[in-house]
Amino acid sequence: MPSCTLSLELSPIWVSPLITQKDIMKIFAISLGCAKNSIDTELILGALYEAPGGMTLVHQPDEADVILVNTCGFLESAVQESIDAILEIAQLKGQGQVLAVSGCMVQRYGEELERELEEVDIFHGTEAPEQMAHKILGRISGLKGSAGSDFSCINVAGRIITTPPWRAYVKISEGCSNHCTYCLIPAIRGKNRCRKPGDIVAEVGKLADSGVREVTLLAQDLTAYRHGEVDLESLVNALLEETSIPWIRLLYLHPKGISNRLLELIAENQQRVCPYLDVPVQYASSNILRRMGREYDAAYLEKLFKNIRSVLPEAALRTTVMTGFPGETEDDFRKLLDFIQRWRFTHLGCFAYSDEEGCAASRLGEKIDPEIASARKEQVMELQADISASVNKALVGSVQKVLVEGISEETDLLLQARTMFQAPEVDGITYIAEGQADAGDIVDAEITDSHVYDLVARIV
Repeated sequence: MPSCTLSLELSPIWVSPLITQKDIMKIFAISLGCAKNSIDTELILGALYEAPGGMTLVHQPDEADVILVNTCGFLESAVQESIDAILEIAQLKGQGQVLAVSGCMVQRYGEELERELEEVDIFHGTEAPEQMAHKILGRISGLKGSAGSDFSCINVAGRIITTPPWRAYVKISEGCSNHCTYCLIPAIRGKNRCRKPGDIVAEVGKLADSGVREVTLLAQDLTAYRHGEVDLESLVNALLEETSIPWIRLLYLHPKGISNRLLELIAENQQRVCPYLDVPVQYASSNILRRMGREYDAAYLEKLFKNIRSVLPEAALRTTVMTGFPGETEDDFRKLLDFIQRWRFTHLGCFAYSDEEGCAASRLGEKIDPEIASARKEQVMELQADISASVNKALVGSVQKVLVEGISEETDLLLQARTMFQAPEVDGITYIAEGQADAGDIVDAEITDSHVYDLVARIV
């Protein structure tokens, strides 16, 4: 495990307006890592809410009976962030408070964490998040009271929705059955297991009834969804037919699983299925893709993106790539830059490779100097900044549907919103400089200006 330092600025999950009865168990929660982790946190909170006595969320750790930290353990940097959060919280922990730690880092390091983090009262991994709630309730069994009927968070399918009430994430499967040499997810989360389609449709329907305007379907590999005869395309069709949810967004589409049928389904339903494809290619030379265990080559990617642009010429494309993978040559890196330049992604994330204990890639030879990997990452992001600025500039003058998020975090003189081309929490935003709307409204807006990652618009 990496060494521990105290440097984290604590940031709790989004909390809706609260009730304040004194006899309810009070929870302060931090969810680190990806949106899939956020759903696990919501499941823990949902189980606590349903338990005798109930619970409410609070804004500060010193107000809480229980402090919950859901950790990420995918990369060493994420592990470090999780440890920093735990140590920061532990310093604030008061007499009688319970510190509970769950998630991927616990699953990855297990007993080692229990030995080294004596400040933590309860540990739990990634399986069956509601079991963490049982452990917490066992520790807080003396609390009594009722949560009452005016609890303001949305309670759907056993979850307390902690995102703003106009959007929510829905996990359709757990784990992953791919064998990428750099990835620990199968070891941490297990093989791919898909939820029943009826359960997913029912959950999305309840979210829509509660006022949610956008659901983002999540999985480690969304295109691997299959439950009996129902695949991803059939599931999306069922959501369109059986729910009233206005926007459906698909995240994490593995390049190998993107079918013509899926592209055509999006093209035919662009008013509700966001024309936004998150396709993490990871690299663009056959040499590195083979070493990564990605099960496709550069020629396949060229054919795939040509087909995507043919069926969905105006769709937003997002991808992730890495630099410095073992064996990466200057020629490989040039192919990556050429690929990015050619396909002009709307959004792109890049990270420099680092060895992760337990990954097959850590045993590969031909390691790349971390400084070279970092310099290549910067070069990728400089190229992407130019592309993103150009893509955004081309939108000026167009009218786009936007989902209003409320008052801007930058100034109360502006609203902020997102187009269908901007996913929550990972992409830029649209600032509304003219016009009025309420948070959760979907309105038409004319794009009047653009920046590298953000847009400016007026409601029309």
